Amino acid sequence: MNDLGDRLPMEALDPGASDPRFWARFHVRAMEQAQAELGRRQAYARLTIPEVVFSWRRTLVPTALMAAALAGILLLGQGEASVPLSPLALEEALTQDLVVEPIPSILGRGDELDEPVFLHLVGGF
Repeated sequence: MNDLGDRLPMEALDPGASDPRFWARFHVRAMEQAQAELGRRQAYARLTIPEVVFSWRRTLVPTALMAAALAGILLLGQGEASVPLSPLALEEALTQDLVVEPIPSILGRGDELDEPVFLHLVGGF
């Protein structure tokens, strides 16, 4: 309908306007073409997780073996590092760029630390 309430002719847009059996034939044709895909989906709906994982074995196992072999070749090909790397502790990694001392080191001093000094050291509140 338009603003005036008149109906617009839409028959030209309806493929079944001139042929009353069009939609029945369309439905039959669409269902025939979708039958294989619907059957495949119905079969997969009954699969369990172990069955799906087991069906991946032909591609998953060789790919995992190739990835492991490639990683081994890359690790063996690098040789020894010229500069021995020292392990970095988690606390050192978290506090390496801090300007002030971290809170655990301030609290671990054993000194009596009053609240205003503590708040000033940690950035204030």
